[in-house]
Formats: sequence, C-alpha cells, structure tokens
Amino acid sequence: MFYKIPESLSFELDELNSYIERFRSGEIDAAALKVRRVPFGCYEQRIDGSFMVRIRTTGGALTPLQLRRIGELSAQYGSAAIHVTTRQEFQIHDVALENVLLVMRELLLVGLATRGGGGNTVRNVLVSPDAGVGVDEIFDPSPYAFALTSRLIAESDSWMLPRKYKIAFSNSAADSSYAEFNDLGFVAQTRDGQKGFRVFVAGGLGTKPEVGHLLHEFVSTDDVYLIATAIKRLFDAHGNRKNRHAARLRFLWKTLGEVRFRELYEEYLRQVRAENPPALLLEEAPNSSTIPAFAPELDDSPEFAHWKKSYVEAQSQPGLVSVLIPIFLGNLKNEDAIKLAALLAPFGDYVLRASFGQNLRLRNIPENYLPNIFHLVREITALSNGPRLLGNSIACTGADTCKLGICLSKGALGAVAERLQNSALDLNQIADFRLNLSGCPNTCGQHMLADLGFFGNVGRKEQQMFPAYMVVAGAEIGAGKGRLARQIDRVNARDLPEFVEEVLKLWLVKKDSFSSFAAYVDGEGTQEIKAIADRFRKIPEFSEDKSYYYDWGAKESFSLVGKGAGECSAGLFDLIEVDLKSARVLREEFRAGESQGAETLYAICLRSARALLITRGIEAPTDTAVFENFRQHFIQAGLIGERFEPVIAAAQHKNDERLQQLEDEVFALLEAVESLYRGMDNSLRFAAEAKA
Repeated sequence: MFYKIPESLSFELDELNSYIERFRSGEIDAAALKVRRVPFGCYEQRIDGSFMVRIRTTGGALTPLQLRRIGELSAQYGSAAIHVTTRQEFQIHDVALENVLLVMRELLLVGLATRGGGGNTVRNVLVSPDAGVGVDEIFDPSPYAFALTSRLIAESDSWMLPRKYKIAFSNSAADSSYAEFNDLGFVAQTRDGQKGFRVFVAGGLGTKPEVGHLLHEFVSTDDVYLIATAIKRLFDAHGNRKNRHAARLRFLWKTLGEVRFRELYEEYLRQVRAENPPALLLEEAPNSSTIPAFAPELDDSPEFAHWKKSYVEAQSQPGLVSVLIPIFLGNLKNEDAIKLAALLAPFGDYVLRASFGQNLRLRNIPENYLPNIFHLVREITALSNGPRLLGNSIACTGADTCKLGICLSKGALGAVAERLQNSALDLNQIADFRLNLSGCPNTCGQHMLADLGFFGNVGRKEQQMFPAYMVVAGAEIGAGKGRLARQIDRVNARDLPEFVEEVLKLWLVKKDSFSSFAAYVDGEGTQEIKAIADRFRKIPEFSEDKSYYYDWGAKESFSLVGKGAGECSAGLFDLIEVDLKSARVLREEFRAGESQGAETLYAICLRSARALLITRGIEAPTDTAVFENFRQHFIQAGLIGERFEPVIAAAQHKNDERLQQLEDEVFALLEAVESLYRGMDNSLRFAAEAKA
C-alpha cells in the first residue's frame, strides 16, 4: 500500500529460513545466524531464545487491515501487546525462533516487510506525522518517502552498508520528522512556486549524537532519489566498516572533513545523474474519508470536551480532523489493536500513522464521528483522560528487553507519570513539553531531542551500585536551528519522579519570561536545575532504605548482570571475529596437548581460510568451496603467500598425514590471516590493495 515490496523478498525469506534451520540443527552457530537475521529486523531480546520482529512502515503509515493483522500475529506468536517505536515502526515481541519466518511471511501477505528493520541497511524512512493534513505544511512529502522506500529496498547495495542509513522527510521548517538529526533529511519548501527540499546530511543520535549539516539550500523534488543514492554510494565506499562504533555517516563527515566529503558527494551525484535513472513513481495518498455505514454517536460530556481539546486537531481538509491516541510506552494490547482496526476500516485505508512519541495518529476522520472514536479510545488508554504532555512522553524499552539497557526506563517513566498525574501541576499549560527517557546513553528514547531528558547511568555508594539517570535539557527542533540537549547533572532513579515534578513546577512559573525551555536552560535554567538535583544528591545506606538500590519495577537490587553486546551493529566483523577466535582457541588447545590430531589442524585451517571470505562477498556452502575460494581470492590474488598452497591442498583433500607434517605451517597460516585482518582498512581493503 505505502511501499512496494521487492520481488526478491520471498526468495530472501527462504534463504533466511535455511539459516534458521541450520542453526537449530547445530550446523551453524549463533553469530552466523545473527548476521543474517538482524537485517531482517529480527533481534534477540534480553531473555535468550526470545526474539523481536520489527516491521517497516514508511512514515508510520498502515491500513486498518495491516494493523489488525499485526495484532493477530502478535496474539498468536508473540506477547500481549504490539509496540509502536520512536521511528514510526511496529514491533512484535517474544517470538520464538521457529515462528519468526511464519510471522514474516504472514506480514508479506498484507504488504508489509521486516527487511531493513535492523542491521547495516537502509532503515525505515520517516515522515512528519501530520504530512498531508497539517494546516501549516508547505506540501506533503509522503509520496516521495513512499516511492524512495520502494526504490531503495529493491537495490542490492542497500543491505550491506557500513552501518545503518536513516532518511527523513519533514513537511515544513518546523522539522517534525527530525530531518536535521538523520543521516539524510529532506525539509519541504517552495521557491518561485516550485516544490523542493532543503537537504541536511550526517546528523544522527546514538551515543555520540550530531546535528546534521546543510547539504543543499534548495533542490528540486526530482533530485530526491539522486541525492539519496549518491550519499548511499559515498557511505558504502568510504564508511568505516571495521570500527562499528565510528561507522555512522556523521563519523565519515568528520573523518573526511567537510571539503572532501562534499567533493566526493558531488562526484557520486554526477555519476548517478549520468546514469539517468527513471523518475520515482509517485502516488498521491488521498486525504479524504469514506463515510461509514454506521451512524455517528453523540457525546456532550465534559470528558469528551476535555479529550477533544487535548487530542484532536483540525486538518487542512474542511470537515476532517486528526486524533492523537496516546499509547503509554508505545505498548498497544493486541485486542485493542484489533478493535481499533475494526472501527477504522469503514473510514478507508488512509486513516492511520504512527507518531514519534510512540503514539498513533488518526487522520481523515469526519468531525461528527469523533464521539465514536472517543468511546473506543478511552477503553484503550487511560492517558486519553490525562494531559497531552504525558501522552507524548517517551521511554525506550531499556533493560526490560534490550541487551544494552542499563536502567528500567519504562518503569521510571511510569513512576514519573503517576507522580505528575497526582500532582497539582496544570500540565495543560505546557502540553507540547518533550519529556524523554532512555535506558542507556544510546538515544533510542530520543533524550537528546527533549526539553528535559534522561539516560540510564550507574551510581555507587561505597561498594553498592544504584540506578541513576544523567539529566539533559534544552534541545531545539527546527530546520537550520536544531540543537541537541546539553548534559546538566545526575539524579538517582528513586528520586527521579520528584525531581521531574520540581523542574516542571519551576518551569510553569518561569515559562512566560522565556521564548522556550531551551532559552530558559541557556539563561538561569541550568543553575536552577542543578540546584534541584543537589537536593537529591545524598542517598541513604542500603541498610537504611533498600528502595534506592532497586530500579523501578525490579524485584532484585540493581546490577549489570545480563547486560551484553547489543545487536544493532551486527555485521561482517562478527563473523570474522568468531572464526579467528575459534581458530586461536583450537591452536592453544593443540599446543597444550588438550586436542591433538589432524582433526584439530583441519578445523584451524578451515576457520582461517573462511574468516575473511565474507570481505570478498563470498559465503562458501561447503568446506571444499571454502578452500577453493580462499585459494582464488587470497593466495592467487597475492594477499596470502603461495607457501600456504600445500596446507590448503592437504586440508581440502583431508590428507591427515600431510596436515600433521605441516603442523607449523597450519599455525603460520592462522597468523598470516590475522596479520592481513589487522592491516585491513575501514573499507575492507587490505594493505596490498590500498597500494595498488
């Protein structure tokens, strides 16, 4: 519906299924499977054997039928709720590995794919949630996002990039899709009556966030694909593939320097333009409504009036409105998703988008049907009765399921929301205040884009650890004026709800004296927020009050047990490291007399020969193919010395006696491969190739 699924996907799912079956039979290890499943949006959760499936939904757009099917699949194969992400996607959690392909194939039947939901790929393309219906938009960029998605996900070079590639489209200079904080961002504008975009590049969040840089002041809409492809090729050719912690496009901007980055970009742009690719196939999404067969309901209650004031907005289309449905923590019960889909279906296919606040945003709803919407919404979410600030607040999944999580950010936001709901603060005065939490320094909860944000941290009193949060504040959003929140202080997790209440209480007093919360932070706000944090600096001993040493919702005292390497950057180096480490272990066991014989020498040869094949884009299906490809691409190519030809031949023909005679050469082969690996640059080129 909103993007075209490439014909190759069905075959690719068959291929992924073969890897899953090989893993389940013990033929390949977890690392080998991980490299294959993560680009399909399949991540292992904190509990081993439990997987999340992330669904690509460009701009958060779904039909009611698609929403219903996601809810049904989650009920059948996953957890009790589907999850709405901060990047306008939908996730099904707690899927058993044997059911992952069943879910993916069922999604395919309703026009949805998970390909690119993770890994070093072109990720979900973002669009302003009110694109097409916003009263202040310049024009609707949705058709360009949908068409660009269809084109990019059909291209083979979109699936093995140095790191993830994120693109966003905003419908006005307000930059409601955070285009300035993505790898590539397009912001709608017009010039002399012509539609076009202001373009930003090399922005991003993560542990080292960066505001994007202006790439073009104005380009024609015809250039969208050309620019996106030129940046993709530049990133693919020059990105840092070896160090995944410095692999995002924003690091390449710094490594190359602005001048060289722009020179390379212009070269790739000329190449793409010279290829004269076909124009993007644009399909306008109709922003109108089908009138349902059922009658509109009536409601003149104060609760309805409050809800309408807080969560309903006029559209640019007369008589139609948009409705924000706040979904706390982005978790929508399966049965509620199915109910909502049933209610929306009679209004047509163009009635639903996801927002960046982990919420749903309805569109094209006839105003006289608002009571019908309200009566269902109040069953789905208690937040519909509360202030919009809480409905828009964000927390990532944190240590509940994420292997990178430090703190239980969902529990912390729940405690904050409860405290604020029971306070006397008039939060309706600051309805658009951005309150965001992340469970670790990664910015999955968008804390660096918040007015007031927090990210998980560890405190220590004597030898006892306790959960804490770093405090950041003062981000600004807007094309050309965007800035990240700045770090201010730290507060322990137990006192976080009271801390937030005190900061908001102060802001309600001060807000009329400043143009924005960011301006307040720039002025006296930083010192005043620090002063509030100082009041919570001292915490009791563990023996006096254990609650400070338990995270929100935790049943055990705080620790880092279970925290492990995340899967966001699964890629080529995972496989290389696994093979080389395994070969080293076998070598040491052999030398120690723990594992003697030709079988061990053969295993060392196999792993040494296989380790770097993936840098050549080769995945050999058999041991014989491993040795043949190693001979061709490394020995005959001059990257590994010809002296190792007898070792490879002995291993390939399983000549045990000859392998034992060449014991020292087997170990030397491993050392030669490791040396070659150490000399590999960030673009997977070896020293000999770089000199050529």
